[in-house]
Amino acid sequence: MDTLPSDPLSSIKKLHNDDFVITHGFDADGTLLQQAATPSNTVWTWKSYALADARARRSLETDESLPEMVREAFLSSGDQYQISFEDGWLFGELPDLQHEHYGDPRELGYFRFAFNDRLFISGRRHPLQSVDDVRQSIGRGKVKPATPIALFNAIFRRFLELLKAEIAKLSETLDSIEDHIVGESWQGERERLVPVRRQIVVFHRYLTAATSLFRHIDHADRRALPEDLDDLIEGLSRRAETLHAEGDQLQQRARLLQDELMAKLTDQSNQFLYVLSVMTAVLLPSTVISGLFGMNTGGLPLASSEHGFWIVALVALAISAMVYLLVRKIGGSRN
Repeated sequence: MDTLPSDPLSSIKKLHNDDFVITHGFDADGTLLQQAATPSNTVWTWKSYALADARARRSLETDESLPEMVREAFLSSGDQYQISFEDGWLFGELPDLQHEHYGDPRELGYFRFAFNDRLFISGRRHPLQSVDDVRQSIGRGKVKPATPIALFNAIFRRFLELLKAEIAKLSETLDSIEDHIVGESWQGERERLVPVRRQIVVFHRYLTAATSLFRHIDHADRRALPEDLDDLIEGLSRRAETLHAEGDQLQQRARLLQDELMAKLTDQSNQFLYVLSVMTAVLLPSTVISGLFGMNTGGLPLASSEHGFWIVALVALAISAMVYLLVRKIGGSRN
């Protein structure tokens, strides 16, 4: 039986690079058993599969000890968040953040699981942060899951903690953007706001899915669930709903900041258009006059006058000044 080495990080590397399955045994207190422990000391077992490895899929296909519905859930080709309870097994697929050393920690992955009172099976195609964090904590003795239910609780609570930390970072970024938008240095904030809004939408979408799944199983299978599992589902559902509400508030803030930013951009565009309109109106009389006196025809007035150019220039400037004052007056009365 494979167990965690003294350095928990080495188990992660081993899982990611070599083995398609790692098996851990636990005693009644939730203590991780070492290789010297006898099978009689093992109260329950955790098997973690790397589903991207064909050997893992073959192992699951040929494992007759697993119910058919569990094998189908693990071997399905598509990814779809789901959770079900049947014949004493809770199984399904829930979100988790990708591991920071092997992907984008803000991107979500898929965590497949199934457990009863003696066995916990997990699987993933990509390294997942919550699962590895819990595995390291178990290796250091900080977490001692006495049952598979406790392990499931630790993993999903860790996911919610990581997601809450990411939401807190996004909230701080929104605070900074809001300070700039309310102030005068709001130019360039659109480039910062767009990826934040996109990330909030992604987190909110998956929190919505997780919350709906827990609420569904809590209502649909409430009578069939054991008491301890029912309490766990209810507790996780409340935590997910609380975080979902925070995501709602953050999404509303981002939307309001987007509206405020667009209002400022619109106002700036209007100012530019106003300046352009004033310049066009002011230069239009001069353009008309210069066009008239620039015609190559006979009989032009002041053509033989010694001061003709200056007279025409003064007339053009006077008309332009009158137009400018008129446009300013019209613009002021509208404001």
